[in-house]
Amino acid sequence: MAFNPDRLRGIIPPILTPMTDDEKIDLESLRSLIEYMLAGGVHGIWVTGTTGEFPCIDEMERAAVVRETVKVVNGRVPVVAGVGDCSLKLAVRHACHARDAGVDAIALTPPHYYPNNQDELLVHFRTMRERVDMPLMIYNIPQTVKTKVDVKTASTLAAEGTCVGVKDSQNDLDWFRTVMTNARRAGKNFRGFLGTRVLIDAGLTVGGHGAIPSIANLAPAVAVAIYDAAAKGDWATAAKHTEHLGDISSRLGGIPTLKAALKIQGVIRSSRVALPTRTIPAADEAKVKQAIEEVGLTPRL
Repeated sequence: MAFNPDRLRGIIPPILTPMTDDEKIDLESLRSLIEYMLAGGVHGIWVTGTTGEFPCIDEMERAAVVRETVKVVNGRVPVVAGVGDCSLKLAVRHACHARDAGVDAIALTPPHYYPNNQDELLVHFRTMRERVDMPLMIYNIPQTVKTKVDVKTASTLAAEGTCVGVKDSQNDLDWFRTVMTNARRAGKNFRGFLGTRVLIDAGLTVGGHGAIPSIANLAPAVAVAIYDAAAKGDWATAAKHTEHLGDISSRLGGIPTLKAALKIQGVIRSSRVALPTRTIPAADEAKVKQAIEEVGLTPRL
């Protein structure tokens, strides 16, 4: 089936990677989490991203998570797989696994560890597209990979058709708007998303098509309500839901807390995160449960 860029829209949660207490991948909990988010009305699933702890799981684990996600989603929404790594060679291996699993698109960060320049980033993205010919998105997250994709670089990749979209997690609306404007002027249906929790509505006003917020793992319906209201131009309703999502995120954001909250809600079985990050101990889960109640989340949607 030919890629339809218009399918990439709305709320596409960067899904957590559930683990067992002994730090194995928990595919049963992954299935439960996917169904929980789909029940909340999300428009896609972003797998093996930052929220999915991709740097902390090995190649075969990443491949298994992507494969299971595609299987569970079963075409109901698009699936985008993060394939970033510290080298192009390694990223290509992840991309090949994702392609073979049947994802709709892949997302690539700049390499982490060495601080590559912009010419090297152009080679990075162009070579990925040559070696794995499928829809490719830019994942711009300089706070973790150390290298920022400049406006000119992103605009070039969009104009030449190397990349079909971008996730910008620096939440720089000036950067984002300029890239989206340049792509539109080049005649490209370039899909733009912010990796944000409180700029979902703002992103749409500057040319974006949705958001990829980690908090949507826990509160998918609230994030979807913001997008739906903003897409209709109902800014007052969007603002009301944004305030609610901001409260949820400020109390329950971050991978360890998200996992603990979803365990308490019965969505996943363990709150384990990959070492050396600290898993919230059982003794502290009462505080998480209290926060869930105080921000008005129900046990299951």
